[in-house]
Amino acid sequence: MVLMCSGSFAWCEPTAISYVRIKKFASLFAKIFIQGRTKGKKTRNCYGTMRHNGGNIDEIISVIKRRISKGEAPMANDTSTHKLKVGELAKIAGVSASTVSKVINGRPGISDETRRQVEQILKDHGYSRPLVNTKLSPTIELVVEYIEHNGTMELIKYASYWAQQAGLAITVTQTNHGDATEDCFRGIIDRNPQGVIMQQMGGLTTQAKSLLKTRSIPVVIIDPIDTVDSDVMSVSIDNWTAGYQAGKHLLSLGHRRIAVIRGPANLQTSIARYSGFTAALQQAGVDLPESYIEQGDYFPAETSYEAACRLLELTDRPTAIFCCNDLSAVSTYRAAREHKIALPKQLSVMGFDDIFPAGQLMPSLTSVHQPFSEIAQRAVQMIIDSRKGNQGDMHVILPTSVVTRESTVPPQSSAR
Repeated sequence: MVLMCSGSFAWCEPTAISYVRIKKFASLFAKIFIQGRTKGKKTRNCYGTMRHNGGNIDEIISVIKRRISKGEAPMANDTSTHKLKVGELAKIAGVSASTVSKVINGRPGISDETRRQVEQILKDHGYSRPLVNTKLSPTIELVVEYIEHNGTMELIKYASYWAQQAGLAITVTQTNHGDATEDCFRGIIDRNPQGVIMQQMGGLTTQAKSLLKTRSIPVVIIDPIDTVDSDVMSVSIDNWTAGYQAGKHLLSLGHRRIAVIRGPANLQTSIARYSGFTAALQQAGVDLPESYIEQGDYFPAETSYEAACRLLELTDRPTAIFCCNDLSAVSTYRAAREHKIALPKQLSVMGFDDIFPAGQLMPSLTSVHQPFSEIAQRAVQMIIDSRKGNQGDMHVILPTSVVTRESTVPPQSSAR
């Protein structure tokens, strides 16, 4: 049987082909290879050299018959341009049309094994989900949770700069203080960007990955909150070492009563910072009592303010507090002022991020510096390289440094 899927054919073992089928094939052949060519011009193709006389089907039929008589039969070898319908794809996969539709549209309700099977068939047949926008946009989509956070603004600033250097623009999408939803990804792929950068998000769901794969849109997650799949790119800092550096800095000043205001308990970044910090204290033989461990948040600030108040109301209050982000440190400044505790004479405060207004506070804030510019640059470049087929490191981890300012000093001798 003749299978017509594109304009490229091979010859296979003979099979029973009726004259009607040969004629149908010849007609199709004439439309693809011959239509529109100059009458009488010799044309070389996979059938050899022949004078088509403007597309004479009988002559083509005779060529095909001669091939068959020699033990050959025409068959397609390229399926890349034929657009199969959903029903046809379902028959090939051995599933229902609704199942194929779920895979194409990234909807739940089917097993991972079935999804992978159908996705492979879609790939084999060059199928991609039809979208309103099929033109690749000269943009990179930046998906964030808290656009009002100063760290997010730093990322937007530098991502915009590095994208501009590459002739691209940044489009910002906020997830309404929650995980990126399926609708969010549908909107993204309809805009068809060069790639997607996600800030502090978890690993992509099966549905989200399926949606993005339909348009081959590369994704980079910045500081992922949990483990990401090996096929999803990420850029992060060494949060454990950063926390360790913070602990070592306060210890080097002579502090021994050191408290900590942690970040969100469900974030890997926060857990790693806390773990590194406690490791530094343990290494120095310094205890960290439960009363010195408070749960804060990256955003909003009120949670960290309340945590700082509890620490400052302790009978044996700490001489130094490490805050797992700068916003928590600002909240600690507020709590200290309200408790009439002088900074840094009576209390040293250390932050994390080194973002505005760390350098403008009084006293200026000592903080662990996050290299936002390099983070953004790496993320943008990873997307550009992925689009070019130049796949480098999938997971990049960048170092941090401590920026020492006025807010951390040795403790008063009576408080040692």
